[in-house]
This record gives sequence, structure tokens and C-alpha cells, in this order.
Amino acid sequence: VALKQASKGEKRLHLPGDKERIPVYRKSRRRRKRQQMYKPKNTNVDVLQGLDRLAAVLPHRTKFPKVIKLLHRWIKEYMNVDNREYIFRVLDNLTKLPFLAEDAEGRQDVIVVFEYILAYNTQWFEQDEKAAMLGRAWKMSTVLQCQCYTDDAFTLNSTINKLAEAFKMFEKHKPDIDSYLEEKAKRESLKQEAKLEALKQEKLEAKIEAKVEEAVKAETSNGKRAKLALPVEPAPQASPGSPVPVTLKKEEPSDGEDFLGGGDDDDVEGEEEEDGEDDAALSDDEVKKEDKPKGDCIDLDSDAESVKHEISSEDEPESADEIESSSEAEELESSVFPVPSMEESLITMRTAFVDRCLMALFRNRGPTWARTKVDNFFQDIFYRRECLDKEQQTQVEAWQSRIKVLQKESEHKVGEANANPLESHRPVVDSRETKTVFDADSAAWSSKQTFDAREVHGGRNVIR
Repeated sequence: VALKQASKGEKRLHLPGDKERIPVYRKSRRRRKRQQMYKPKNTNVDVLQGLDRLAAVLPHRTKFPKVIKLLHRWIKEYMNVDNREYIFRVLDNLTKLPFLAEDAEGRQDVIVVFEYILAYNTQWFEQDEKAAMLGRAWKMSTVLQCQCYTDDAFTLNSTINKLAEAFKMFEKHKPDIDSYLEEKAKRESLKQEAKLEALKQEKLEAKIEAKVEEAVKAETSNGKRAKLALPVEPAPQASPGSPVPVTLKKEEPSDGEDFLGGGDDDDVEGEEEEDGEDDAALSDDEVKKEDKPKGDCIDLDSDAESVKHEISSEDEPESADEIESSSEAEELESSVFPVPSMEESLITMRTAFVDRCLMALFRNRGPTWARTKVDNFFQDIFYRRECLDKEQQTQVEAWQSRIKVLQKESEHKVGEANANPLESHRPVVDSRETKTVFDADSAAWSSKQTFDAREVHGGRNVIR
């Protein structure tokens, strides 16, 4: 019995701190193989699908510093000539985010991403003026904005020089920008006029339809009343063998006659007035459409040469400008990322120059080594602010006035030091007024100072 208990194991008493070890049986190989076979594998994500996922998370302010690193990794590993337009579309939306330069680490990642893009695709950005201006606009709104927050004097100096070159370019292309904005305003006004005309036509058509429905309802109601008002004549009883009487159909009353028999002039005049109102409600455009003659048919019996000439004249396009406009529209529809015009890139570049770069410089003019450079640059922009928009000019004027106020407040105040030569400008503190008191045993101190320490070890007494 004792051997059986020993083979099965003895019962142990576990203290509160001890842990009971529970045996874990090893899984069989077959079971492990089954789990590996039926285990769902990680689905491979397409390259463009991954880019779409990153683009969906980029507008989030809190997740932006981490997502921009993943975007840089995607660009270095997967970007090529085929999918270049897709990443350009994402980057163009990225430049419009207002929180690009809020995080210090995120700024460096933004600079790295756009510098790599502009260097890798130099041939694409140099192919025409539109692409070159697009690259400058991206650099202005991202790289130069982030470099305005630097604490390095050399980087700040180079950034200010680049901003000055961009401002010269604004002055050069100012007439082009003004003409483009005027044309854009005209287009918008024409679009609004077309919308208003379309709304007016819709209202007129709705009124005409309502009047037609009312007239139809009135005619149907009058017809029902006339039928009810007619007397019902009893049918004659036919004897057997006699012929069946034939009833002649009554003619319908004319437009001028009443359904009850007598023609009322009031009804006729009412209908004529309704017709007159309908004719007056018709717009001039609809009258012109009705008066337009239909297209003349080609007479096949005429000479063959004249027929050929008419057919060829119908097939030929009107002008070469229509061909160019249609080809440009087809290119815009087919391309994934349509390149904006040079004027649009200049306008976005100018807004980024004022709203982002100048604002960053104004906020970071605190250090003394950067203050003089920033103040001189703002003064230069203030004197040449005519190439900017009116709102931008007012913003630059406000910044310049604030800088002047801060400069006056920070000037050294000399005061009246020479008013009385016998009195100093700063208050003098006499050191004799301070008293120091030492509390110690005088005997112990004197014994340590007069006798040498060698007395303890049997040396002769030495008095100093």
C-alpha cells in the first residue's frame, strides 16, 4: 500500500506563497499540422491600396507624425514611374494641411519627403513651366516653412535668401496673376448668370405646366356637368318584327358654344384671356427656338459635287481652337493628377509665402541673433508689398507695425545719471552694516592653533 501511494505521489501542503504547478500536456504533431494548414494567412495588400490607406489617415492631426514616416518609407520602397501620379496627388493634398510644421520631429520628416521627391523626379519637374512652378510651390509650402522654425543661423540665413528670390519672382509675374484672376472672375460671373437663367426657365416651364393642368381639369369638369345635365329620353319599345330605330350622334359643341346648348360669350372671352396669358408667359428664348427653321435637307437630285461639298463642310470642325480645347479636356480626364496652370501655382506659392513662411519668421524672431535678420527682411517686404494681395498687404503692414513697437520697447533706458554727480544712479549698499557673529569654544580653538600635532606622538612642544 505504501509503494502504491509513493508511485502515485504524495499529497503536499501548499503554503500561501507557494504556487501549484499544473502539468501541461504537449500537443500532438497532427493537431499542430492541422492548425498550421487551416491558419488564415496574411492577405497581401496592393501597393496603391496601401497608399490610399496612408492618404486616408494623413489629415488626422494626432497621427500625422507617425504616418509621414510610413509615407516616406512607401516612397523609397515602392514609388516608380508608373505610380508617380498617384503619389503626386497625395502630396498635393498634403501641402494644403495647416498643421504641417507643428511637431518638431514631423518637420524633419516633411523636409526629407519633399526633398527626396523633388530630387528623384527632377526630369519630370523640368519638362515644362507648369511642372517647374508646381515644384517651387510645394517647396515653398513645406520645406521652407519648416526651415523657418530652425535654431541654426546658417539655415535661417539661407532660408531668408530663398524667400527673397521667390518674392522677386512674384514681382515679375504680377501682371500674369492679375490677368488670370480677372478671367477667373469673369468665368464665375458667367456661370452664375447661366445658373440664374436656367432657374428662370425652370420656373416658367413649371408655371406653364400648372396652367395647362388647370385648363385640362376645367374642361373635364365641364364635360361631366354637361353629360349630367342632358335629359334622358326613354327608348321606344320596338314591336317584334319592326326595324330597330337608328339614333343619330349629336355633334359636339364648338369652342364658342356652351355644352348646355347656348353659346356664352363669357366663356369664350375667358378662354381667350388664358391663351393670351400663356403667350405672354413665354420667354423670348422659347419664341426664338420655335421660330428657328429646321436644318435644310440636302437635295440628292442636285449635282454630285455640290452634295460632296455640303457633306464635307458639315463634317469639318469649326476651328483649330476647339480641337485644342477638346484635346486638353481629354488629357485632364485621362490623367490621374492634372498639373495646375502656372498662374494657379504662383497664387498658391504667394499665399504660402505670407500665411506660412512670414508668420513662422514673425513668431520665431525671439533670439537676438535672428532678430536683426528677420526685422530687415520684413522691412524690405513692407516697402515692396505692392505685388501681394490686398489682404496680404494689410497682414504685412500689421506685422511691421508690431515689430517697430517691439523695437522701441526693447531700447536701453539711460535715465538721468548725470543729474546729481554726488549721488549714484544705482543704490549703494554699505557692507559695514552687515554683522557676522561666531559662537565657539575659545580654549579648544587656541589649543589646536598653538601646539603641534606631534605632541601626541612624543615629540617636543613646538609653539608657533
